[in-house]
Amino acid sequence: MKKIRIRFFLGLSLLLAVSCFKDNDFAPAGGDSRTQSQPGRLPSEESRQVMIMYSAGFNSLSGALTMDLEELEKGFVPTARSREDHILLVFSRHTRASYSDPVAPVLYRLYKDRAGEVVRDTLLRWKPEDQACDPAVLEEVLIYARKTFPAKGYGLVYSSHGANWVPAKNSPQASVKSIGQDNDTDRVLEMELQDFVKSIPYKLEYVLLDACYMGSVEVAWALREKAGSVGFSPTEIMSDGFNYLTLSQRLLAPRPDALGVCQDYFAQYTQPGQSTPYASITLVNPGKMDPLADVCKTLFEKYRPQLASLNTSEVQRYFRRGLNPRFECFFDLRHMLEKAGASASEMEQVDEALGACILYEAHTDRFMSLELKHVCGFSVYLPSSGDEELSSYYKNAVEWNNATQLIK
Repeated sequence: MKKIRIRFFLGLSLLLAVSCFKDNDFAPAGGDSRTQSQPGRLPSEESRQVMIMYSAGFNSLSGALTMDLEELEKGFVPTARSREDHILLVFSRHTRASYSDPVAPVLYRLYKDRAGEVVRDTLLRWKPEDQACDPAVLEEVLIYARKTFPAKGYGLVYSSHGANWVPAKNSPQASVKSIGQDNDTDRVLEMELQDFVKSIPYKLEYVLLDACYMGSVEVAWALREKAGSVGFSPTEIMSDGFNYLTLSQRLLAPRPDALGVCQDYFAQYTQPGQSTPYASITLVNPGKMDPLADVCKTLFEKYRPQLASLNTSEVQRYFRRGLNPRFECFFDLRHMLEKAGASASEMEQVDEALGACILYEAHTDRFMSLELKHVCGFSVYLPSSGDEELSSYYKNAVEWNNATQLIK
């Protein structure tokens, strides 16, 4: 097994388009897409799905993420025989030897040719100094996908380091930030949650975050207008990540099966003989979170003094102590309200609202040294766990707080 690692998380000029592939001149029987064409237009918008695998691995996870892509190729890979075929796109920036050797991010299409061989057709290449965690790069990938491949739906699987909603601090030292990480020699650059959300230019059918700690009510709320479903983990994720052998088969279907992806993820860590039997996973419909925001706003106001003084040792946490102090503010939403003193009838309202938006939740009894006893599937910021600086950031920068006034 791979060792566990903590996943931290259109102004760019395109240097080179290696492949001249465009959807309307695709070769229906394979071969060179640059020279063959077919008249007319097939109704790809009625059935075709585009899956975008975004692998931001110019960091300590490079080896694990490279293996994920190798597993992806061993799973379902669509053919390229007509414009109705599903599209599997992979964005990749991984280390080669060291962080002092910059690597140009690339976007390629993965498909099988007529002989059944897997082909990596490079579509876009950026400059070596460009970052996978640059919101402009992510936005460019998503815009290119929709412009080049008309389809019924588009979805994003994002794999990298992750650390929820916490603020950005780009510095020579490794810092904690929300999504993605590029660990260049003299700096560590990452992407904040707000920038990640803004970089998504249209609504996706799903956003699956294969990154640690991303399973929070704050992340789900931020994506409510950008994704039909969101899959993530409130705890760490073992470096093997999702089940990439079954991932594309689940998602490249007329109706993508994000639930199946989450179930496969949990199953691979709970199968007999698993040496690292630790996992938590939540699938949520963020568009149905308004009732949860309403009830939380009422209870946050009613129990404000209690929330501010809660003993952190009494509330279910989602982090292992001693890894990084900036992780130590992720606690279970439901358990926090229960410990603050919410009544039985109020907790029934909370449970009803959680049930309306959470589509699936599963967790093992432990995540290594961390016991998981009171798990609703959402982490949340516990006010008594942070300092004045972190609470000020949360108050001014986190959309969930705008809706619920956890911090006033």
